[in-house]
Amino acid sequence: MGFLQTVKDNYQTLREGKPGERFRGYVHQRRKRRGGNFTIGRVLNFGGGIALILTGLAIGWLPGPGGFLAIIGLALIALELPFIADILDRTEVVIRKLLNSVKRFYLAIVVKCRRLTARSKP
Repeated sequence: MGFLQTVKDNYQTLREGKPGERFRGYVHQRRKRRGGNFTIGRVLNFGGGIALILTGLAIGWLPGPGGFLAIIGLALIALELPFIADILDRTEVVIRKLLNSVKRFYLAIVVKCRRLTARSKP
């Protein structure tokens, strides 16, 4: 299996996972597939994750991808440390609730503005 196919399969697994359980489930499935062996790939994932987090923090004050780099770094570390995957799962649920609240608030404002503008027309 090629690299791109592996990435697609991993993305599909994460996408199909239930919110609040997807990262932990993915880490569990990945560990079962690879076994508990200590490999250079695990070291590279962890080291790359730390490097991305540090880079994201260093350039985070600039407009651009600083925060995204840190999130990707956390995801790489989560591949090796299940408790980070648990944190990502809990964070996903909180962010989804927050986004849903913002969406409902925004829609309520739009509806009220439309009603007000409809009343003010001659």
